[in-house]
Amino acid sequence: MRHSLTARLIVWSLALTGVVYVTTIGLSNRLGRRAAIAAAEREAADSTDATVLAVEGVVHATEASAAALARSVSEIQPTPEVLDRLLGRLSEDHRDTVAGYSAILAGQADVTSPSWYQDAEAGRPLGWTEPYRSAEWQNATVITRAFPIETPGGPFRGAIAVHLRLDGFTPAVRKVHLGKSGFALVLSRGGLLVAHSRRDLSGDAHNVVAELPSDLRALVEPIVRRAAIERSGFAAVPIDGRIFRLTLRPVADTGWLLATAYAEDELLADVALLQRTQIVLALTGLVILAVAIVVLSRRVTRPLGALSASAGRLATGDLDTPLPETTSRDEVGTLTTAFHDMRDSLKEYIRNLQAATAARERLEGELKAARRIQADMLPAPTAGTPSAGYELSAILVPARAVGGDLYDHFEHERRVFFLVGDVSGKGIAAALFMARAKTLFDAVASREPDPGAVLATLNRGLCQQNDAGMYVTAVCGVLDVDTRMVTFATAGHEPPVLVRANGLTESLDTEGGRVLGLIEAGDYPVSRRTLDAGDALVMYTDGVPEACDPAADFYGSDRLLAATSQSAAGTAMAITDALLQDVKAFAADAPQSDDITILTVKLTRQ
Repeated sequence: MRHSLTARLIVWSLALTGVVYVTTIGLSNRLGRRAAIAAAEREAADSTDATVLAVEGVVHATEASAAALARSVSEIQPTPEVLDRLLGRLSEDHRDTVAGYSAILAGQADVTSPSWYQDAEAGRPLGWTEPYRSAEWQNATVITRAFPIETPGGPFRGAIAVHLRLDGFTPAVRKVHLGKSGFALVLSRGGLLVAHSRRDLSGDAHNVVAELPSDLRALVEPIVRRAAIERSGFAAVPIDGRIFRLTLRPVADTGWLLATAYAEDELLADVALLQRTQIVLALTGLVILAVAIVVLSRRVTRPLGALSASAGRLATGDLDTPLPETTSRDEVGTLTTAFHDMRDSLKEYIRNLQAATAARERLEGELKAARRIQADMLPAPTAGTPSAGYELSAILVPARAVGGDLYDHFEHERRVFFLVGDVSGKGIAAALFMARAKTLFDAVASREPDPGAVLATLNRGLCQQNDAGMYVTAVCGVLDVDTRMVTFATAGHEPPVLVRANGLTESLDTEGGRVLGLIEAGDYPVSRRTLDAGDALVMYTDGVPEACDPAADFYGSDRLLAATSQSAAGTAMAITDALLQDVKAFAADAPQSDDITILTVKLTRQ
């Protein structure tokens, strides 16, 4: 089942859909996370900047009032009593943020004067002091800023100081709202906690960080460490076991640092909810899609399953097996129709193949019978013995089932008659023409001792009723064993090869005549040669010199002479077999293109 098309379609569809869903959810979550962090960073930055402006507004307003007071005193030079009333009135007007105003005139100063006066008298740069507890102002934690009383270019007349209560900054800081757990705090340049917005935490907020209560120190210490590294961005910092996003801003003129913290789990809560919603929707969609895919896959592949089962039975040879009916016009319907056509075509093909096979088997049987008949028509492949004074060996290898080559021989009154011929063409027609030529040779040679006359009579007989225009090349000869004289004539055929007992070979010269069967008028000159004991004559058809190797090179006459020379000392059968085996070795795997006939006659004694 797991290897079926339906299973693979379901698995791959769900796998690809799942990959798409997971990728989409992952990208959506990443983009949503980035967007949420960016929005929270903007919100935190806006809230931080607003708080910094509020704190700076209080500081700047206080500085402005104290500076104006110092200029006024320098101009009008009031009496100490008037100056005290003026300072009391200002302190009352700014009691929400200011602990009080102080003034020390030059004539009133001594060694116990506060540091802010001494700095103003010495002309040192003046700024806000670090937070401290003031016994003068009801033990409140304040910061002080002094302004000298002097006219431009005139003498130092004293100093005016304003004492700003730190608890006056708490309302501005507590306006920061960054989620449920977000908070803001202000740190002085000396490491004191100036203010914070955590209403749920009690304790004095105006201490050195190391001296704060543990709950406050857990919030402040990570921010102090981060502020020492960088003062920009929306950095993630672990605070009290949670990750907070920090925004840091300096407070002008004071050297303070305002930090706002936004809980990351809260700012990403909407992203997490969206992610959970997407996962639920994705799982629901996958379930619905899985059901749809299973139903559709089975509906689509059911006809294919039935068609596959029928095709399996067709593969076993059962061409009568029923095939599913074509019920649609889609690809499955087209495939079903194609299987119907294929089954019908196979039936027709098998019927034709069976008929053709039966016809071919009949033809092969007839060809085998024809080959047997052709072989039976030929004389024995060997004749003579050493004691008879000669040996004869012949072989015929047809290129097809039957061939057009022929050989013939017989002995009469110590004379050996022989014939080697090659009919034009191949196959059955050539075999029938060969049988006709052999029949005429048997009839003529028994009463005509002259080879030339035999060929002339054969020519006239073959020319009759030869509308197909077939012809025969032939070499015909007679060996007189007693006189050792061989007489031969050729008709368009290669002359015999003389193989001497000492291994010398030569192709015997002959005038030759035209081929047999085409033109009745013809002259076939006779050649004669006296043989010595051990000499042999080799006759052959053109299937020997024209045999081809796999490279399409011809065997040729030179190889023929070399092969017969090497076997000259052997019997007539040895010479014939040696030449045939050399031809086969040369041709190797190349197909035989023509019939091969070899006839060897050898004189064995004086």
